[in-house]
Amino acid sequence: MRDKDWKDCPICGSEGTMRYKKGIHERCKPKNYTPFEVKGLDGHFCTVCKDGFWTLASEQKLSKAISEHMAREDAERVKASELASVKEAAQALNVTVQGVHKMMKEGRLRYVFAAGLCLPIRSELKNAIGAKRAKPAAKRRYQST
Repeated sequence: MRDKDWKDCPICGSEGTMRYKKGIHERCKPKNYTPFEVKGLDGHFCTVCKDGFWTLASEQKLSKAISEHMAREDAERVKASELASVKEAAQALNVTVQGVHKMMKEGRLRYVFAAGLCLPIRSELKNAIGAKRAKPAAKRRYQST
């Protein structure tokens, strides 16, 4: 996927006001976790309304930083009996071991750091399985009369 080169602001409608900025610091405040800062982000932002969009690389960096921060704090909260092995998670989610690691890295599956390993939280496996099994909305077929 490629980043879009923004020129006009889709938020406020101003024309020619989007500017590329790099080296941005973002303060993240995940609910029930301590706030922290992520540095070295970039994106396109409007000079009028100050709203904007992160680049794909910055979005990935933010997701990874948030999931790692949560994992470090969860390591002190979550009991060892609540953890699953990566292999167990792969079998439960019907994906490869690499797929589980990718899900954890992207922040789609919560995990903790324990004994130098990234281990998924067992209760999160049930949530991920439920999300996979959710059926898409039924398509409606209309008949002309």
